[in-house]
Amino acid sequence: MLPRVATRDSQRGSLGRRSLATAVGGAGLLGAGGTAAAGFSPGVVGTAPYLSDRLHPTMGTDDSNPTLVVYVNFLSDSSQYFVQHNLEDIVREYVLTGDLNLELRFLSYRPDAIDTYLVGDDEGEARAARAAHGVWDVEPENFWQFFEFMYWNFTTKTYTHARLESYMDLAGVRNITKIANRAYEDRYDSLVRSATDEAVRYGISGVPRVRLLRDHKDANYGDVLVWIRTRFDRVNEGSVSTHSLLPGTKYETPVYVIDSVESGPTAFVVGGIHGEEPQGYHAANHIRHLRPTGGKLVVVPYANAPAISIGARYTEDGDLNRQFPTGAQPMSRLARALWDELVSHDPDVVVDLHSSSGIYKHDGRVGQAVFPTWATPDNAASACNSVNEQYVDPSEYPSYYDFDRGNFLDGSRPLFVHKVYGDRKLPGYVVETTRKGTALEDAVTWEVAVARDLLWQHGVYHG
Repeated sequence: MLPRVATRDSQRGSLGRRSLATAVGGAGLLGAGGTAAAGFSPGVVGTAPYLSDRLHPTMGTDDSNPTLVVYVNFLSDSSQYFVQHNLEDIVREYVLTGDLNLELRFLSYRPDAIDTYLVGDDEGEARAARAAHGVWDVEPENFWQFFEFMYWNFTTKTYTHARLESYMDLAGVRNITKIANRAYEDRYDSLVRSATDEAVRYGISGVPRVRLLRDHKDANYGDVLVWIRTRFDRVNEGSVSTHSLLPGTKYETPVYVIDSVESGPTAFVVGGIHGEEPQGYHAANHIRHLRPTGGKLVVVPYANAPAISIGARYTEDGDLNRQFPTGAQPMSRLARALWDELVSHDPDVVVDLHSSSGIYKHDGRVGQAVFPTWATPDNAASACNSVNEQYVDPSEYPSYYDFDRGNFLDGSRPLFVHKVYGDRKLPGYVVETTRKGTALEDAVTWEVAVARDLLWQHGVYHG
């Protein structure tokens, strides 16, 4: 269940600058069957080790490392300069040494006008960003080579479908048709728009930009390495620890504790209570990569390992989310362990991540809704409004896919978050995306966005 760290054999060779093709479409340049063009030799960026179990393209050597987030745009000449100069230095200085991971965002829309393109006057930059996310999703082992190729063959012309397919071929991508078809269908649009949401949250207005926690800087700043270094100690002040719930049993599952060592609230996030809801446990797994700038974040991504292993709601122990009666002990060994874990951290807010086979207020199911406890109902409505505005594309999804605030949870039923309110009177939320007519990455991206917004509203500020 943990992310894979992967490298290429080519890393053992030279990491010097590569010789790249500078034109697209010439018969002599085209690679055959996903083989990189003869003139292309990937360098420091293209051969970087990668962490494939991330929503966004990520390079690094250790899943628990702090993450430097980089914002770029495929039509930005300033982004091109950054990739060819400062990015290589950052990779050498911090990524290859095992000090930082580096994660990309493709900022394609203006933060102050979210339906307006950032650089160009058509959708070429967003189309290229979707294609890049497709490469990362389908073929992560070739993503950084593709990314490097794109910037060493930079163009200010729009990225048409044909141009992108040609670039993928030249860069050695194999699954061109599969990736292109997904990108053309806007399958990765939510991931592209998540960059704009982050830019709004952190006050980022353009590219290229680098961010550590909540601080950010022009990525072409002459002393960007010094800027990173001066913040490195602060990033490393905190700790990321992992322990097991019910170790040595069939229920064993990891608990991640991300402690900023600064004062602030504690958040408890859980996913995977139901094994047939991968959106919930994938979203929780991505939430564990956040770094709070104050307080503590505790994440149990795969709470019900036996149910997840068979992709089911029920196990021989029954439905885990019906075993938390208010005012009494939880009804199973796993339920008691999960509740004891929560109590031990004395959280200020609890978020439980799920998915549904249907849609709230549309077909009688509970998807596309946030169900709050009585403690903070307005926060749920605010999170829904934010995600609807930034993420749920009305050209792709009917209006009933918009998130709604659900009914209030008051402790009257034996559900995990009901008990959160019934026993402890805490702010708590059940977040439900839908599996009905949605791509997995859309639902996961939405769920992560809702959870982040809720955490932010409770003062769990994070980078």
